[in-house]
Amino acid sequence: MAEENKIIPTEQKGGEAPDPASLLEASPVPILCEYGELMAVDFSRTEVLIGTVRSDAQFDYCMQTRTYYIPAKTVTPADLLPTVIALYEEGLTRKAGIKRYGRITDTRVVKRSEIPVPMSRNNSEEAYYLFSVADWVCLEHPIAIQGTGRGKPMFTNEFLLTHCRRSYQLVVIRSPEAYNLCRLLCCLAAETTMGAIFRRVGQNHVITMTEGRVRILNARGECLYTCSEGQLKESPAEVLRGAIKALGL
Repeated sequence: MAEENKIIPTEQKGGEAPDPASLLEASPVPILCEYGELMAVDFSRTEVLIGTVRSDAQFDYCMQTRTYYIPAKTVTPADLLPTVIALYEEGLTRKAGIKRYGRITDTRVVKRSEIPVPMSRNNSEEAYYLFSVADWVCLEHPIAIQGTGRGKPMFTNEFLLTHCRRSYQLVVIRSPEAYNLCRLLCCLAAETTMGAIFRRVGQNHVITMTEGRVRILNARGECLYTCSEGQLKESPAEVLRGAIKALGL
């Protein structure tokens, strides 16, 4: 992994990882990487479970015991059991974001009553996966919450976890082309120039930003997708999904 993308371990086990607020407010553009590195990624692998932390009590328990738990029914037969857990922190007393992850060393099925964290509903007999991790490490580039919400667990891969800056990017990007498209759209959203903007997408498409609209055109000049500049800035997840669908990525 490149030096700029390294993962910094917590200073002591169970301790609070460094959490500079400025890092969570940084540019949403995914990290630039070499072509060979990007093409070597298997985007079909989703070995990282992004699990929600719903309370400070749950967060403290996970940190102290180096574990994470989740209802077994939320991991469907179509999902592979993960090898990595990333914590989706939102609605806690600390700033929201995906800031740390742990590599799984053990997986057990237990009853909810065996987990000493207050229950939010009457489900003491429900089966839960209890994952143990080697340690919690913090990302050098924390991921801000945008375009996703607490609910069903999300799955992604380790490359996206260490290269993305916004949570929607973890679940929408599923190919090298989509990754590069996301970078391009994020850069366009940050543009301040008043003139027309033209950017090439792959071999056969162009993105234009003129007169307050973004358009994706094919080689014949046909418009495959369009949205307003406001949508691009305010709803990037929706725009990225629409652009990916239009380009067949």
